[in-house]
Amino acid sequence: MATPDFSQIGGNTESDKKSFWSRPEGIFGMIVLAAIAGFGFLHLNDILEFLIRATSNILELSLLLGALGVLIFLFTSKDVRTAVFFLFKSLMRSITGTVIQLNPIAIMKIYVQDLKDKRQKMQGQIDTLAGQLVKLNKKINENNESIKQKFAEANKASSLSDRPGMKEQAQLATIEGAGLQEMNEKLAPLQRNMKMVLAFMEKVNQSADYIIKETEIKVRLKETEYQIVKESSNALKTAVSIFKGDPDKRFYFDESMEYIQDDMSKKLGEMKRAMDLSMDFINGVDIQNGVLSDKGQALLEAYNKGEFGLIQTDTNAAPNPITAPQPGQINPPKDAGYRNLLD
Repeated sequence: MATPDFSQIGGNTESDKKSFWSRPEGIFGMIVLAAIAGFGFLHLNDILEFLIRATSNILELSLLLGALGVLIFLFTSKDVRTAVFFLFKSLMRSITGTVIQLNPIAIMKIYVQDLKDKRQKMQGQIDTLAGQLVKLNKKINENNESIKQKFAEANKASSLSDRPGMKEQAQLATIEGAGLQEMNEKLAPLQRNMKMVLAFMEKVNQSADYIIKETEIKVRLKETEYQIVKESSNALKTAVSIFKGDPDKRFYFDESMEYIQDDMSKKLGEMKRAMDLSMDFINGVDIQNGVLSDKGQALLEAYNKGEFGLIQTDTNAAPNPITAPQPGQINPPKDAGYRNLLD
C-alpha cells in the first residue's frame, strides 16, 4: 500500500520556505526572548529605581547616556543587527542540536506521540462532524414532514375555501411549506459538503493510522539499529583500549613494572655480591682441605714405610707436686697449680 500524498491539502507548500521563527530553533528563540521580557517586566521597579539613581549623578548619567548611545547605534546599524541576529540563530540552533543529541530516540517517540494525539483530536472532530450531519439530516427530514403536513393543511383549507378564513389559512400553510422547502434546498448542498468532508476525514484518519504505524515501525527499527551500533561501538572501544590502554591505569602499570624491574635488579646484585664474598671463603676452605689432604697423604706414606711415630704418654709418672693434692687437703686452692709459676 503506497503512502497517500497529502502535500496538496491546503495548497502547495513545497515552494513556501519556513522562516526562522517557524522552525524549532526559532520557537525556542521566541521562548528565550519571552523569558527575557518577562524577567525585565518582573524587575521593572528595580530598573526604574536604578535609572532614577543614575540620573541623580552626573558621571553615572554620562555613562548611562553613552551606553544608551551605543545601544541606539547597535540597534540602528543594519550590519550589527544582521550579525546579532545570525549569532542568535546560531546559538539557538546549537542549543536545539544539543537537545537532539542528548536522546534522539526519545525525540522521535515524542513526535510519534504527538501524531497520535493529533489523530485522536481529529477523531473527536470526525465524531462532532458526524453528529452535526445527523442533526442536519434529522432537520431535513423534519422539514419534509412539516412540508407534507402544511401542504395537506393547505389542500384541506382550499377544499373549504367557501368558509370564512379558510382561504387565508390555506395561503399561510402554503407559505410555510414553501419556506421549509426553500430551507431544505439550502441545507441540501451543506449536507452534501458535510458528507464529502466526513468521507475525506475518514480517509485521512485511515491514512494517518497507517502513517503513524509506519512511523512507529521506523522508530523501533532506528532504536534497534542505534542500540546495536552503540553496543558495537562500545565493544570496539573496549577492544581498542586493550591495545592503547587506559592512560591512568597504564601509568600505574608502567610504574609497577619499573618497580619490579628495579627490585629484581637490586636483589640480583645482592645475590651476586653474596656469592662473590662466599667464594673467597669457599676457596680458602678448598685450599685448607687440599693442604690437609696432602699432609694426610704424606703421613699415610710414612706410616706405610714404618717411619710414622705415634706420640706416647707416660702413665707411670709421679704426680706433679704442684697440682697433686696434699694429704689432709680436701679442696686445694684454685691457683695452686700456677701460684709459684713465675717465682
